[in-house]
Amino acid sequence: MLINHSIVKPDSATDLPPGYLWAGNGIFRSVTRTEFNATIAHSLVTTPGLAELSPSFELIVPQVPQYKVEAIINRINQYPDLEQLFYLYWRGTAWEVICPEQECTPTSCICLEQHPEPAAIEIHSHGAMRAFFSSTDDREENGCRISTVIGRSNERLEIVSRVCAHGLFLDVSSDQIYQNINSFCSHVIPF
Repeated sequence: MLINHSIVKPDSATDLPPGYLWAGNGIFRSVTRTEFNATIAHSLVTTPGLAELSPSFELIVPQVPQYKVEAIINRINQYPDLEQLFYLYWRGTAWEVICPEQECTPTSCICLEQHPEPAAIEIHSHGAMRAFFSSTDDREENGCRISTVIGRSNERLEIVSRVCAHGLFLDVSSDQIYQNINSFCSHVIPF
């Protein structure tokens, strides 16, 4: 049973409601938060007569400012061999970065405190490992947010980002989210 779904017609392909969308080239999930809109492919099927969709992402609020990105990078560089976790919240006029109390090891990071609301962006570092989304990330990312991993390859920082929507993922370029991120990290293109 499809709950909260729409059939995509040529005149509605640009004004998409949240929920599942049945399009000519598949079933998509459309999500809207205060911070972003995204349309993510769920199943690829062909239905003649319906308009086709493409996966999309739009950041609605300003990018995370460079000085906040730099502060996160500096914290990561202070403990380069440990994974670390950061939550970013849009507070109506500015981004707030929270580094929660956490237990960090070279291969994991566990948040030790609860936050009353889901973060718009979750960033975690991979210590000395490359930037990639692990199978653990895939299992744990079941909400609706932007997820970013910052890793290290040959002492150079790498970054990869995606939108997570209840078990579906859409890879996005990190420079759409973070101001001047390319001056700190090289973007990883997922395979």
